Amino acid sequence: MKILIFCDFDGTISRRDVGYNLYHHFSGGRNDLLLPDWKSGRMSSRECLTREAEMVTASTEEIMAFLDQFTIDPGFAEFDSLCRKNGVEPIILSDGLDFYIRHILGKYHLGHMRVISNIGHLNGTGLTIEFPRTNRECRRCGACKGEIIEEFRDRCDEPVTTVFVGDGYSDVCATRAADLLFAKKDLERYCLEHKVAYTKFDTFFDVSRAMIDSGYWRA
Repeated sequence: MKILIFCDFDGTISRRDVGYNLYHHFSGGRNDLLLPDWKSGRMSSRECLTREAEMVTASTEEIMAFLDQFTIDPGFAEFDSLCRKNGVEPIILSDGLDFYIRHILGKYHLGHMRVISNIGHLNGTGLTIEFPRTNRECRRCGACKGEIIEEFRDRCDEPVTTVFVGDGYSDVCATRAADLLFAKKDLERYCLEHKVAYTKFDTFFDVSRAMIDSGYWRA
């Protein structure tokens, strides 16, 4: 059976949430006032991200230098290699921004990866955000991961197993579309509260091991 694998970026591939830390640092923490409404669903990701970006006052050079502190999960490069060894192209689904995802992946020689995300424009004094995706029904997300996974599934002309790896509230919509779900942190709490089946992980070493042990992959 064909396997489709999707991974969140912030806090999942990256060890810390890059977007949150960027907005927090360059807004002096003012973005934190928006998060309760976003987490509860009273504010959409698009509104929250747009308002957070408006709080950022920094040069392009300052923002790019800030990104250099972020690292990725120690098991992710091996996970990517195992995916490709088994004929699967992992896809990054993010409600974050393309420029910092690409910058950090490039540091780890992972610039070849396919990324679906929102677009951040650095204008020399701050940041603006573009949302290139038109969600069909979702009003919560900038780029709805559940809808994207369903669209990939619908384009397949054979049975598929969908796998999603994530850690946060921006991954909630993916839970309805994933046949096999790996979760930690806020996403794990959501799954427990809503009785969603999941496999707990700490690093991508755990995900790789679970995929091999369940017979989906060859080591």
